[in-house]
Amino acid sequence: MTMRSPLGRVRGLGSAKEGTDHWFTERLTALALVPLSLWFVAVVLSGVAADYATLKTWMSVPGNMTLMILLITAFFWHASLALGTIIEDYVHYKPANVGGLIAVKFCCIFLGVFAIVSVLKIGLGG
Repeated sequence: MTMRSPLGRVRGLGSAKEGTDHWFTERLTALALVPLSLWFVAVVLSGVAADYATLKTWMSVPGNMTLMILLITAFFWHASLALGTIIEDYVHYKPANVGGLIAVKFCCIFLGVFAIVSVLKIGLGG
């Protein structure tokens, strides 16, 4: 027995069975951002980025470069999920909704790749 109305059945309205995955991924990225953000704040307060030479030396350590890439990945993935949810919930005009979702995905992917390439360039001495 389903709880959908006959009109809902005809229109195909109902669960797409995708909400749990989206919710879980958003919580997982938020959880990953807690220690990574604390690490990043500690790094900034320690003065590592005071000058480019020091930053380059610090970033060349594989552990630091890996943590920075993880922070960037988690941040932009979480931002994409959260902004997408906001657009889906509050933008009701379909073309603006779709355009906003595409713009958010494109910007997050572009900025994330740009940041990761920058970290790799600094860390690998390019």
